[in-house]
Amino acid sequence: MIFTDADKAYRQIKEKIVTAAMPPGSVIREAQLMEELGLGRTPVREALTQLKTERWVEVIPRRGLFVADIAITDLQQIYEVRVEVESLCARLAAQRFTPEHLQEMKFLITEYQAADKTDKKWLLDHDRKLHSLLARATGNKFLYNEFEQFYNLSIRIWHVALSRIQPEDIDVAAHLDILAAIEARDCEGAGERMRKHIQHFHSAIKLYL
Repeated sequence: MIFTDADKAYRQIKEKIVTAAMPPGSVIREAQLMEELGLGRTPVREALTQLKTERWVEVIPRRGLFVADIAITDLQQIYEVRVEVESLCARLAAQRFTPEHLQEMKFLITEYQAADKTDKKWLLDHDRKLHSLLARATGNKFLYNEFEQFYNLSIRIWHVALSRIQPEDIDVAAHLDILAAIEARDCEGAGERMRKHIQHFHSAIKLYL
């Protein structure tokens, strides 16, 4: 796939927002983004327009462009959608995974077993890889798009609270159970373990917001 400069700007700016490198409520300066990304004004503006449509950024009249803030009420609503979407992803992944998906799953397990379990940023990145893999393994592009939207909203909250959360709050160890159920083609088991994993996230993050 060939990405335009606007695509590149969109992906990079969105990543900054999702990982809280651009914190909620912070002002967005086009000139600064152009310099950081090494891109021109037009692709940066096109990217910001798309991000505004998707509600990652917002215009405040007479003040300018800002990263969208996170409301406490958003947490429950994100959870309600995410727990259903990702439980479905796990169930379908257990039915549809390919040998390539299985190989990637086993690599992620090996990577986790050798990792520093106190590195919270690494744990979040690993969590993201695993959830993305399962969504891809469904083979359903519409479901994947829904997953990505709500996972990114959810992980942004984690990054905002990163200094306060504990490594065990992230519960990456749950991935071992989820992947074991998927490899066994246990659709219901995979879906239920994913549901508990996301419920754990929801319960833990409420303590920090």
